[in-house]
Amino acid sequence: MSKIVKDAGLQSIEDGSLVLEKGEFSLGSVMNAVVSQAMVLLRERDIQLIRDIPDEIKEASAYGDQYRIQQVLSDFLLSMVQFAPTENGWVEIQVRPNLKQNSDGTDSTLFVFRFACPGEGLPPDIVQDMFSNSCWSTHEGIGLSTCRKIVKLMGGEVQYIRESERSFFLIILELPQPRPRASREVS
Repeated sequence: MSKIVKDAGLQSIEDGSLVLEKGEFSLGSVMNAVVSQAMVLLRERDIQLIRDIPDEIKEASAYGDQYRIQQVLSDFLLSMVQFAPTENGWVEIQVRPNLKQNSDGTDSTLFVFRFACPGEGLPPDIVQDMFSNSCWSTHEGIGLSTCRKIVKLMGGEVQYIRESERSFFLIILELPQPRPRASREVS
């Protein structure tokens, strides 16, 4: 997270002037990198990783800021791993794509990412900080708040949900589909 803040500048994230890089990328590569970044902490904490990622995600292409998407997803996942209970602990990654045709004729995909763990997950003060615009009390909360704001700048949303036996981040991002490359005519 500190790399995102350093690269982008906290002020540009806060005031919404952050310039997002846009390009075509493989969502499968992003998810592989997100999982890789969490593997060390998963092993250290002896937490099981459950992946519920359809095969179509491995082949999916999207258009957006690959670097920042990867970083914010990594930070949300790392937070779940950090606060997952270690006794019979697990963290689940679930990704669901939904193709959408826009009124202007372009296609986009609504990606729903869910990072879950058993129990309460994040402490209440971190959750409160994540949804605060100022007056943070934890470093984790500042980082997650920054990630949430970046997702919002991308037109997405972040929720944190506590159920009776598990907690999870729900990250919703609508990303345009890359335009098909024009076929070249041979004369």
